[in-house]
Amino acid sequence: MSRSSSPEKDFDGQENEVSVPAEWTVEEERLLVRKIDWRCLVSRALLVFILNFIRGNMSNARLQGLQEDLHLNDTQYATGLSILFVGYILMQVPSTIVMNSITRPRLFIAGVVTVWGAISALTALCNQFSHLVVCRFWLGFVEAALYPSAVYYLSRWYTRKEIGLRIAYINAGNMLAQGLGGLLAAGVLAGMEGVRGIRGWRWLFIIEGAITVSFGLCIPLFLADYPTTTRWLSARERLISQGRLAKDIGLVDDPDENEKSVAGILRGLALALTDIKVWAMAVMFFTYLLGLSFNAYLPTIAKNLGFSTTITLLLTFPPWAFATVFSLLNSWHSDRTGDKFFHIALSYGFAVLGYIVALTSKSVAGQYIALFGMCMGYSGGFIIIGWNSASIARPPVKRAAAIGFVSAFGNVAQIPTSYLWPTKWGPSYWQSFVTGICLLMFSLSIGLAFRQHLVGLNKKLDRGEAEAFSASPSAADKTANVLNTSVQQEEQLIHSFRYIY
Repeated sequence: MSRSSSPEKDFDGQENEVSVPAEWTVEEERLLVRKIDWRCLVSRALLVFILNFIRGNMSNARLQGLQEDLHLNDTQYATGLSILFVGYILMQVPSTIVMNSITRPRLFIAGVVTVWGAISALTALCNQFSHLVVCRFWLGFVEAALYPSAVYYLSRWYTRKEIGLRIAYINAGNMLAQGLGGLLAAGVLAGMEGVRGIRGWRWLFIIEGAITVSFGLCIPLFLADYPTTTRWLSARERLISQGRLAKDIGLVDDPDENEKSVAGILRGLALALTDIKVWAMAVMFFTYLLGLSFNAYLPTIAKNLGFSTTITLLLTFPPWAFATVFSLLNSWHSDRTGDKFFHIALSYGFAVLGYIVALTSKSVAGQYIALFGMCMGYSGGFIIIGWNSASIARPPVKRAAAIGFVSAFGNVAQIPTSYLWPTKWGPSYWQSFVTGICLLMFSLSIGLAFRQHLVGLNKKLDRGEAEAFSASPSAADKTANVLNTSVQQEEQLIHSFRYIY
């Protein structure tokens, strides 16, 4: 039965009849996407940008006496770095499931960012190893609600052909923060050293933590909620935002009440953990992050070029800035062509080339150029994250669990990576570079196998021998309502779903 209108609850809980857009123009959708970009994407990019200022400040603080002041040996320093990821990993899946269950994510994120910034500022009070471990653990515990939830959040707004570039945009904040964090650190460490009797590295934590708290308090003013609950969209825009996602996948992307129950959450988690696609992405992401373990030690690697601390920190910015531009272009082309694997392989290739140059070059110029290739490798991870989200499309609770699990499993790699760059392996660090090359090649081989698996699944879908996902009668009826189609037409739309690879 075709539908021309649909009851929709307004924000006071009253039902109103609204016109359902059976079709909408390309111009309408283009303007809507631009509006979504401004409200959802820019604010998220800023959030991740600030996030990585704080995550990287310990590496920068090390150059100005943190390790000496706290009397840390290399193992204790590495533990201080890696303990953050213990808390981070524990909360990955719960945080994305919370994001799937709530209707006002901006309030949840605002609280998380504020607490997170406060913990970072309190790190300035650390006077010994145990203090540092406690602060870093809780910093990671709270941070877990930020990045994987950002990926899930974007998947509630963008189609599979749009999300890759958007993930790259929020990670552009990540990569720029890696470099600009060095610039800020250079200024703070040089200009604030000894001010009011406080070491420069302590001021670094205080200043960056205070900025983050201020930002967190402002988040409710500009961050959007979800398409069905946000206030700045008209009724027609809300329906278009749902309808275009339904056309992309075959079902609306709005969790029902059953998915938000304990039983629904456990079912979604079970669906994710029993899907071989989720495990393939998890292992690929794990070995990828393990292979690119240099990022936390980039200031230390760059210091081997022989420059002062301030110059060394300044030199870390250009490689990250160049890699940011490359990542955006690579992700844009990946979305445009629908290809995932070969764009990932391209970024891996630059990273391996950078490692090889770092191993073989004896000149300062050669070793510095190697940093550019190494940083360009990070583009591949952004496409992996989008590939995972696109491959686990429905139901939303399964996608939320899959995003959280892949991120958590992958970030387990951050714990051993802290021990792959001991001082005794410097200044050449050839053991570290060789290990990174081997891990990236292994990760890429998993990606190739995953690609071929999706090719095989698409052939089964073409022959009608498989289903990408099951649709409940209520979800199918709701989608038919949004798209103003019959239930039979909606079933055909579900069967048209194909994986991208």
